[in-house]
Amino acid sequence: MMSSWKQKLKEFSSSARTKPTGSPDESSLKSVSSTSIDQSAQRAVSPIEGVDSPNKDIQSPQPHKDLSDNNRRETITPLLESLSVSGNAQGDADIAAAATTHNEADIASERTAKATNQSKAGNFNPGLLTVKIYQGSEFIIPFSTTRDSGLISKLQGTVDDSHLHRSLYKALSNVPLEADNTIPASDSNLISSLLPASIKAPPSDVKTSMIYFTLEFENTNVTLEADSGSIRNPVFNKVSQFDVTKPGGELKFQVFLRLPSILCELGDKSQTQDVLVSSSCIRVDLSDISNPVRIYNHIMVNFLNDYEGFPNSENGNLTITVDFKPYQNKHLCIEDFDLLKVIGKGSFGKVMQVRKKDSGKIYALKAIRKSHIVSRSEVVHTLAERTVLARVENPFVVPLKFSFQSPEKLYLVLSFINGGELFYHLQKEGRFDLQRSRLYTAELLSALECLHSLDVIYRDLKPENILLDYKGHIALCDFGLCKLNMKNSDKTKTFCGTPEYLAPELLLGNGYTKSVDWWTLGVLLYEMLTGLPPYYDTDVSVMYQKILKDPLRFPSDLDPDAKDILIHLLARDPKIRLGTDGSTEIKAHSFFKSIDWKRLNAKGYQPPFKPRVTDGFDTSNFDKEFTSEQPVDSVINEFLSESVQKQFGGWTYVGTENLGGSIQR
Repeated sequence: MMSSWKQKLKEFSSSARTKPTGSPDESSLKSVSSTSIDQSAQRAVSPIEGVDSPNKDIQSPQPHKDLSDNNRRETITPLLESLSVSGNAQGDADIAAAATTHNEADIASERTAKATNQSKAGNFNPGLLTVKIYQGSEFIIPFSTTRDSGLISKLQGTVDDSHLHRSLYKALSNVPLEADNTIPASDSNLISSLLPASIKAPPSDVKTSMIYFTLEFENTNVTLEADSGSIRNPVFNKVSQFDVTKPGGELKFQVFLRLPSILCELGDKSQTQDVLVSSSCIRVDLSDISNPVRIYNHIMVNFLNDYEGFPNSENGNLTITVDFKPYQNKHLCIEDFDLLKVIGKGSFGKVMQVRKKDSGKIYALKAIRKSHIVSRSEVVHTLAERTVLARVENPFVVPLKFSFQSPEKLYLVLSFINGGELFYHLQKEGRFDLQRSRLYTAELLSALECLHSLDVIYRDLKPENILLDYKGHIALCDFGLCKLNMKNSDKTKTFCGTPEYLAPELLLGNGYTKSVDWWTLGVLLYEMLTGLPPYYDTDVSVMYQKILKDPLRFPSDLDPDAKDILIHLLARDPKIRLGTDGSTEIKAHSFFKSIDWKRLNAKGYQPPFKPRVTDGFDTSNFDKEFTSEQPVDSVINEFLSESVQKQFGGWTYVGTENLGGSIQR
């Protein structure tokens, strides 16, 4: 049976679809423009209205079993003129004029940014970075472990070296135990030396690595597991390649232990058995390189300890080699990719999981029909999405790797994030605990802070637009509603967003600033902690009234710091809303007192929840309705005149270099 909360969302989605443009009609918001609502809006200015009165307890929704995509909330898109797709001169002129009107400032800004990037890039050529990982040494288990004779017996049968069998059993049997029957961390050197790096867990014959590391470059991640050796001295002998689109970057390493939970004594039973123990980072400068070159030759990379309570400042090292080879042909086309699976569909086209043939890297490819976005006046929004993706560099934003085009389609190539939508996980669990909600909010704050620094308003924050990567970190996506060139004091009046998340000033039509993003961040935090947005109602017009007038109510057991930050993020008066003077004041709030922001941006916190993902190809967190479909880039015979094609002249992108308007296959 569908839960009541899920049914409400379904009814709400249906009611929202009756007005596809999303603009409030006279009946739904007639009082917004009336004197009565003007008065109520004045009354609603207080950020703490309703707090002094007794708080009403909110019933938390139960976990949701039916995860139908029909319950996803629709976004209200801006109202623009309806433009013709016809090839006649007047129709083309109207389209071109509209694009110029809405996008002139954006184009000027992009040209400036492009010139700056090209200046920084020098003679940089995009290419292929190859990282060879040989072996590690001096890795130590940084916590106490338990001794279990049954487990030891099983471990004896998982390695190939009989001498190691005997040594392992003898060593673990003779180690002096602490009072709680655990092997102390002081003996970690010995235990780490004798525990195999890779085991077979019966009844499976597949090896599972007990130590592995993740490697990240330009926000593309890979996981590399040990083949042999011990936890202390693991042997990898792996090669990984990365598509390079920027002249400089950092190779980021994180080492994890994946020990059987019965062997671990972690104290906090809620922790997963995948434990982050150490990390490292090396700089890679690729500017002014035109021929294949070896950047690092058999260097030893030292790792810094990341496990709290471990006395050593370092924990382990890896021996690696790094090579770089510039591309000979920079122009991409759909034939450069293997199409693997369909992972999403919409009226615009489809999203497919693809593999780039030369590097073997897995990406998400979004194919967009040009005629469709022209006919629906979505050219500006589509170009804005590419512009934002090309400019933003943040660990919690889905990064753009490439964009290219054919005469009929536009293509965006993005990192493949396969942990599922936050919306899916929130539906499944009903609500999140405080620790998890705080980490997600902090990572989103970092992403929004980055966008604001580029004078971009996001405008559509909601669980449906947030993905989880395989480690459990968030990745913000879908930038079609972004507003560019918005300085701190600039205002815009475009009516867009998702009804439950609309800020009061947007509903009143008085213009809004970047501060609307802080309102939506507050709504999202509230929804994660309680299970529903603060002013939710199945009737959209009633919900708008609640956003403008109703007091903010909290569950009686809500954390005081969470309550306080919500009061200030959900201040109806944007002038006194937390974040109006910049993101720094939000980061300084006591709700985030446990967050080290430098560590956060380095993805140094291990998320409390890790999605079920087997590898980089895993699509189990996507709807089977899509993944069961045959992945095909359909052929479309649609003619668009030259004047229409010119609108897409700056679409093609390979990192810092814009390749202009070529639409040749």
